[in-house]
Amino acid sequence: MTRTPIHAKSWRLHDLWVLGGLVAAAVVAFSSVWSDILVQAIRRTDNGYILLVPVVAAYLAWLRRSRVRFVPRRPSLTAVPMVAVATILCLWGESTDTRVAMHLGAIVALASCAVALAGVEVIRQFFPVFLALLFLIPVPGEVRKWLAAPLQALAVTVTQEILDLIGIATERAGNSIQIAGRSIFVGEACDGMRMVFALALTFFAFVFSVPLRTGARIALLAASPAIAILCNVVRLVPTALGYAYVSGSEAEQLHDIAGWLMLPLAIVILLGLIRFMRWLDLPVFTWRFLQA
Repeated sequence: MTRTPIHAKSWRLHDLWVLGGLVAAAVVAFSSVWSDILVQAIRRTDNGYILLVPVVAAYLAWLRRSRVRFVPRRPSLTAVPMVAVATILCLWGESTDTRVAMHLGAIVALASCAVALAGVEVIRQFFPVFLALLFLIPVPGEVRKWLAAPLQALAVTVTQEILDLIGIATERAGNSIQIAGRSIFVGEACDGMRMVFALALTFFAFVFSVPLRTGARIALLAASPAIAILCNVVRLVPTALGYAYVSGSEAEQLHDIAGWLMLPLAIVILLGLIRFMRWLDLPVFTWRFLQA
């Protein structure tokens, strides 16, 4: 006798209202934490990607909507220790001024709402969705500073090398490059910090929205830092030349446009890597007919 999945009709409209009430209660209980996340997302341009996280999570959930039939409506007490852990994280984070702990606690409390109605099976079936919620945590300033230094040095070095290669005279002074008598602070302006986490969210959304095998997902995620650096390198030269030869406002516009163009460029590179792996006859997709 074959095992049949539990159909979505086992979930009633009443259960959705209960889930909505639990989510609302979790948001209200940790309202100060969610307010802090929202403020950081709005006020800091490099945290703007946080506003896209709910959209990405909803998109990944929609792609996996057929898995609802494998998630029974089964209330679970596992949510109780999850709420306890969330509370401890928030209290400890508040007492030690560790915002990451507070933000993580709010996300754990949010996840406990689904576990309360469906148990841990909902996390297993929709794991990428819950994993995407971690992007709601603003990256601490210490981590940004740790990443900024090597990115700035790389930005200056690569920009100068490419400009010299194409015959444009440059002089380097620290994190700045002189072009046509103008000093351009490439390290600060084009280090890629504004887009690095937006790129990370883009990589994550792409890798988990395509039916890839686990090995292929790991390979693409492992290659994502190199892809991010490559995307930043592509925009370095035109941005530096913009700061050298056009007005400041026009250079800023060019800088912003080039930054956002990194996202579709990253997708194109990922698609190219997938085609390359298929050309090598490596198992990439979980659905065989996609390789036909």
